[in-house]
Amino acid sequence: MALLVATDTSFARRRRYYNYDYTYYTTGWKQIAVKEDAESSSYPMLQVYCDYDRAQAEDVAFTDRVRVFVNIWDKKIQESGERLVAEVKITDLTDAQTTYVRYLPVTISQVADAEYVQGSFELSNDIEEEPIIRPARIYRVFVNLHREAADYGQQTAWGRLPGPYYVATSGESALDHARQRIAMRTFREWYYTERGWNRNAEYPMDCHAYYCWATGSVTKDAMNGWTNPDALFGGDTPYVNGGQIASLMQHGPIHGDYVRIPGHTFMLLAYDPQTAYVWTMEGNYGATIKIVQRSADASWTVGHLQPEHIRQDLFPGDNIAEQASPDMMARLKSNADDENHAVQ
Repeated sequence: MALLVATDTSFARRRRYYNYDYTYYTTGWKQIAVKEDAESSSYPMLQVYCDYDRAQAEDVAFTDRVRVFVNIWDKKIQESGERLVAEVKITDLTDAQTTYVRYLPVTISQVADAEYVQGSFELSNDIEEEPIIRPARIYRVFVNLHREAADYGQQTAWGRLPGPYYVATSGESALDHARQRIAMRTFREWYYTERGWNRNAEYPMDCHAYYCWATGSVTKDAMNGWTNPDALFGGDTPYVNGGQIASLMQHGPIHGDYVRIPGHTFMLLAYDPQTAYVWTMEGNYGATIKIVQRSADASWTVGHLQPEHIRQDLFPGDNIAEQASPDMMARLKSNADDENHAVQ
């Protein structure tokens, strides 16, 4: 397999294929999303953790770049005095078989009265390259930390960060902005449970409650910060079925959308047309929170967020009259039979 390594001004691109153990259930194929970059599995695990509290701030909800904040507890790195470089492997979940690699300098800042220091680095598009960071997308990022060097490899590596970092870019509309906020809110909860840290205590470990809590800060008519899906996806914007997810994704993002199957509820993150799988965020999956890949099924009940679902007072400067319209939803419903057959 050939691997092209990016310079500081260009991305490397490669195709990667993984073999997974998997199981078919009555609702189709599913697997827990991979948590480790196989190529870096021999690197030591660092005491360096992504800071989702900082990453959720409005001032870093970018449309065309991703800024990652890390809290560095590792004393060897802190005391070394060496310049730090992040090896970043970034994947758009709508094309999960393609990964780009970039080496980025890490900016270090002291944190008052803390035993850690904070590092940050930023991925942005190169004007001479086709952009890989696009508005209203979900990305998975694996990070290794290195000493600054002319060439990078195991000999320069401090080690790897535990698990992947998931991030959502924002967009031009209030709906895009709301989807980004929803996704980042759930990524924090997922990341905390993966580390064994205390998650937000405002919701029980229940799949339906997790979705209602995650979306309730941005949806209209939410009660005490909790969405009522049946009230939200009624009237002019009714539920659709899972066979229409591919068509929904062609018209715009789907992260934050609601899915109900018998005995379970979860949230969509992305649809990958190369594999015809969806990525999902799921509360109470084995009594915890998981990011999962699934084969979409026409039997699913899907609530697709639209501009009219979003509180207009949240993002007053954004365009709220765009994306999926009632006419588009009507076309989707009329084409349901053909689309269901294609997904099945």
